Amino acid sequence: MVALGFANEEKLLLKDGLALGDWLVLTKQLGFGVTTTALKQEKAPPEDVEKVVTWMKKLNRDAADLAKTFELQAATDITGFGFLGHAWEMAAGAGLDLRIRFEDVPFISCAQKHAKAWCFPGGAADNKLYYSEFISFDSAIPEENQMLLFDPQTSGGLLLGVPEKKINSFMAEAKRINQPAWVVGEVIPGDRVGVHS
Repeated sequence: MVALGFANEEKLLLKDGLALGDWLVLTKQLGFGVTTTALKQEKAPPEDVEKVVTWMKKLNRDAADLAKTFELQAATDITGFGFLGHAWEMAAGAGLDLRIRFEDVPFISCAQKHAKAWCFPGGAADNKLYYSEFISFDSAIPEENQMLLFDPQTSGGLLLGVPEKKINSFMAEAKRINQPAWVVGEVIPGDRVGVHS
């Protein structure tokens, strides 16, 4: 499948568009891959399946429109490379470091349960193998929680870079229009991704 069209280059959201001091905002919860794998292994009850399907069916249209309204420069979608794979691509493209606070990263409520049962898809291990050299973890974060950040997502949300001067108004508008949004980290000098507890 190929999509063709025209774009205004001045209004594109770019993977390498992060700037020092930006806040990182995530627009969907994580945990889709581990939950759908639990479903394939017949370990996920119907309520878990309903949760993950509800999130996967939610379009990124409103989040993208909000990003355009605030004239943001940096964005990517969280899909097969997992949260950390796509986050590192943004960091590498901008030549900057991302500081992620694990406790601020949102997960669907059943994700931790399936992570502890190690229901991760093979792609999570592949992502960890490839991206680990670019990532540093706080030693207090358990391995299954680290793996959740490598978990491939189907129809994941957007990871946006929001300038500090816009973050309060951006989050207020997101709340007003019922667009989920979580501040999960910040952009600092360096060339890695650090995950802290």
